[in-house]
Amino acid sequence: MRITIIGGAYGSGKTEFAVNYAKYLKTKNSGPIGLIDLDIVNPYFRSRDLTEQMGQEGITVVSSELARENVDIPALSPQIYSLLQDHSYQVVIDMGGDAVGARALGRFNQYFMAEPYNFWVVINPFRPDTETADQTIKMIDNLQTAARVSATGLVANINLGTETNLEIWHKGLSVIQEVSTQMDLPIVFQVVEEGFLASNSDFFKAYPVFPLHLTMLPPWLDSE
Repeated sequence: MRITIIGGAYGSGKTEFAVNYAKYLKTKNSGPIGLIDLDIVNPYFRSRDLTEQMGQEGITVVSSELARENVDIPALSPQIYSLLQDHSYQVVIDMGGDAVGARALGRFNQYFMAEPYNFWVVINPFRPDTETADQTIKMIDNLQTAARVSATGLVANINLGTETNLEIWHKGLSVIQEVSTQMDLPIVFQVVEEGFLASNSDFFKAYPVFPLHLTMLPPWLDSE
């Protein structure tokens, strides 16, 4: 699909995946790639913070007009409309992790009605509000209602940071598989950090694997 929406609860790793997926598309596509940051509330882990770096890689990042002044308000750049209207662009949308961010996406509903899209929900069962299948289904339903789009797939981003091991992964995957069954949504990717994947490559065979290169750091680590 030309348009891929990436959603998920706060802390799910959706922004990290959105950034990596946009970069992946750039390696596979000679045309322009746009990354739209609609996470207008969260002050950390925002794709807009990589605007200059991704611009050097040929990826256009668009968000709120005052983002570079560290102001978070629901004033979205008109350039978002340009990316959605220009069919030469392949577009990745980093949707906010709550109803405010999801409703921001609803402003552009006319474009999702006009052509098919991906709406992938990133899930980490080791984060609050998505620890069980029931909690996760409720979260997805809330995002769908607020954003006025329907989920088309799930992205398994199972981790506990440096404590991640295969036992944790297997436990988390069972939760996501239950969500997949109950909502009749495919598991599109298993997102696996590159180092962890290299050490356990034979384990990840049930679903397509997306190797993740960590790019988003909290400011208290990024400044060190």
